[in-house]
Amino acid sequence: MGGGYYSQDVAREARSTTTDAFTFRGYEQPAGAASHSRKVHPDLDPHGKVRECCNTTPIVVALDVTRSRGDDSKLMYNKLPMFIGQIELKGYVKEPGISFAAIGDATVDKAPLQVGQFEADNRLDKVLSKFWIEEGGGGTGQESYELAAYFYAKTKLKVWNETGKKGYFFFVGDEGFYPEVDKKYLKEVLGEDVKASVPSAEVFRELQKRFHVFFVYPQKSWEQRKGDIDAEIKNRVEAAGGLYEGVDIRASLIWNNRNDLDLHIITPKKEEIYYAHKRSNCGGWLDVDMNVRGETTKPVENVRWKKGEAKPGQYSVIVQNYAYKEEQRGPVDYKVELEVNGEVRHFEGRISPNGETGSQSNILIDTFSYDPNARVEEVSDEKKEAYSQYDDTVILKQWASVIPAENILRIEDPRAIIDVLLGALAIVEGTTDLDGYVADLKSRNQTPERIAQVTNAIGGLMNREAVGEVLGTIPNKKRPSKTTRL
Repeated sequence: MGGGYYSQDVAREARSTTTDAFTFRGYEQPAGAASHSRKVHPDLDPHGKVRECCNTTPIVVALDVTRSRGDDSKLMYNKLPMFIGQIELKGYVKEPGISFAAIGDATVDKAPLQVGQFEADNRLDKVLSKFWIEEGGGGTGQESYELAAYFYAKTKLKVWNETGKKGYFFFVGDEGFYPEVDKKYLKEVLGEDVKASVPSAEVFRELQKRFHVFFVYPQKSWEQRKGDIDAEIKNRVEAAGGLYEGVDIRASLIWNNRNDLDLHIITPKKEEIYYAHKRSNCGGWLDVDMNVRGETTKPVENVRWKKGEAKPGQYSVIVQNYAYKEEQRGPVDYKVELEVNGEVRHFEGRISPNGETGSQSNILIDTFSYDPNARVEEVSDEKKEAYSQYDDTVILKQWASVIPAENILRIEDPRAIIDVLLGALAIVEGTTDLDGYVADLKSRNQTPERIAQVTNAIGGLMNREAVGEVLGTIPNKKRPSKTTRL
């Protein structure tokens, strides 16, 4: 795959209307099929597939399409003509073949991975327009980047097989990856039946045998990141008809499978709110109770007191695994968001490590005292620790453990993504240096702010050895040409 010519005229025509290119909302199975659930577009379904590239320069752009980064795909679509036009005009790389991928979260999303063929013509527009931008994610600070790495580590690259010259792989996202590629999702998503899960570090090593791997990281403020994290719980509660805002006390529980977890809250008068007693005499209400029949992989439970109704005193919050609905009995990861008087805290854990159910599985999440006169309007700095797994330092440290630190390209404005991709291609390929690329940016009338941002992101690539060896992964084949740099 990957032949043809990208016509700028055809691209402009496709973008000349006000119609949204991203109208795809999941391929619905035909009537009579075993399942009627929505799935990825058949052209992008990785199940049982292996992609192949015969172009001189294979390029993969893997875009996070979860809630926090869904707009990046639309930006990529709008700027694709410029991206390809600059490659051709400046000769940054020879004969590129591009494969676009969309990454979600295999633990909860219906479309955790979508992969396009390697193309060089206007079929690339069609690949992007077939993306299902599900905007899901599990609210855990991790997405399934490692699943995409596993899939592309097996890509057939003609140039690599014949010369050992690597392609280029760009992850674009803002979260961490799971520590291993779960065998469950290898079977469900990729159609591979393996005996054991695969450590993600091993997968990234394999990927780097075929590609120079980068992580493009659009940074966010703490407030923006907190909003994205909280949005997952908020959206689940409100989608189920529960009350999220305007409360004195609220406990929201989420997990990511069909098992039936339950919230229990003990009130100051020792009244227990749970599935068999949803409303208490003191105004508390379990207004969302899910997975009684194992109906969803994105469940939520919600207990709340409207503002002005909660009574003072001591409360206790308990999580219980009432029953398994999944075939496999085992530990279940959960997250609880607890709001008391405007102060929000998060608790994460794993219930039923040995398959316990009912009261034997009970976990005490927190015991707190409620005072109606002590409302907090802002979250203190100390409470930001509850979001530590989403902190820049934590995320970047994890990525730096599997790819070279200089290959982590940090930007502030997502509109700089294309400029950063072009600069990384040009510098690592050796067709220009940083000064030359800055001159190219100026010729495109980029602002000084954009130029400074791009320079900071890709400047570290100039400090690397020519024909470097990423974690010792270059295969024992003919070496790349001297103009190729790592």
